[in-house]
Amino acid sequence: MNHWSTLLRAAGAAAAAAVLAAGLAAPAAADARGGFEPVPLPFFWPNNYLYDVAAAGPDSVWIAGTQGELVVPGPIPGTGKTIPGNPVVRRWKGGRWVEYDLQNLHNRGAIRDVDAAAPEDVWITGPKYGSDDRATPYLGRFNGSRFVQVETPPGADRIDLQARAAGVWLATATDLHRRTGDGWAHVTALPDIERETFHVRADDDVWVLGTAAQDDPALVARHWDGRSWRDAPVNPPPGDVLGFTDMIALSPTEAWAIGYTDPGPSNVPLLMRWDGTAWTSVAPPAGLNSLSEIVRGGDGTLWIIGHAIDEPAGPGLLRYSGGAWERVPTTAVPNRSNFNAAALAVVPGTGALWTLGSVNIGGPVVLRDG
Repeated sequence: MNHWSTLLRAAGAAAAAAVLAAGLAAPAAADARGGFEPVPLPFFWPNNYLYDVAAAGPDSVWIAGTQGELVVPGPIPGTGKTIPGNPVVRRWKGGRWVEYDLQNLHNRGAIRDVDAAAPEDVWITGPKYGSDDRATPYLGRFNGSRFVQVETPPGADRIDLQARAAGVWLATATDLHRRTGDGWAHVTALPDIERETFHVRADDDVWVLGTAAQDDPALVARHWDGRSWRDAPVNPPPGDVLGFTDMIALSPTEAWAIGYTDPGPSNVPLLMRWDGTAWTSVAPPAGLNSLSEIVRGGDGTLWIIGHAIDEPAGPGLLRYSGGAWERVPTTAVPNRSNFNAAALAVVPGTGALWTLGSVNIGGPVVLRDG
């Protein structure tokens, strides 16, 4: 999953809790999804945040984030210093959370992205902070017992990861690489735009979406066909559209992208479709004001997670069915009045949905509907 969108921020500590019984129940019927229940979290130090969730099977659901971040106030508001916390990666296995060692990243770091290519082939990325608080990108791969640091392509000061069964790709600030054996094969130089999200369906089918430049907010899309980059027309809806948060390509003639508009309580989020000719706006179902991630289940079903303004205590969930997006009712997070979903995963083999996000009181929350 690609995730350089707005990061999940929530204050407080996640209390230790009893472990759920082993195994995953079968998910609800397709027409009755969204019955989310909280998954108890392990103990995290205060000021903990969860950014991403990935699933490669019922015994291989992963969450990623950070814990123990400290903020030292300054003499004037806004002049304080943030001391990085420790990275968080946990695996749901056998009905409990399991922790693994992260080579060369035991503290002063965060894991922002976790991708599961297979149950025992999991990749993570995030910033690693030095003693001078300068951040460098960290890339790790699970070897069955720990995460081993993987060397990034030379000169990579930014990396965006996409790992799935079809392959592992890494986008730096300037180039796209594919994992080949124990090294990286160069695929192509990337277009000179402000990249907000990308998707690789194959080496000759690559999308990069973003804005024209730092000082030019016009939405742009570029497509690589294995020979050259081409502009793809983007026709956004009228109004103050700010940017993309995620996308997925299904075929050369079908892709979907989501994004956000000018922040506000009643804004309509961005939803766009590629039809082989242009990106055009699609009106999303009412009730949501932001969209965070779009994923595809093993049965081909598309899901989108976001924030609901009409039922803010439950995840805002959309499903693509019968050629149209529909709103899926969800269960509210117990004892909370607001839930901001940041990530979504579909468990292969069961179809269960896992999501995580921040709530208005307390630390992060992990939910599942299976």
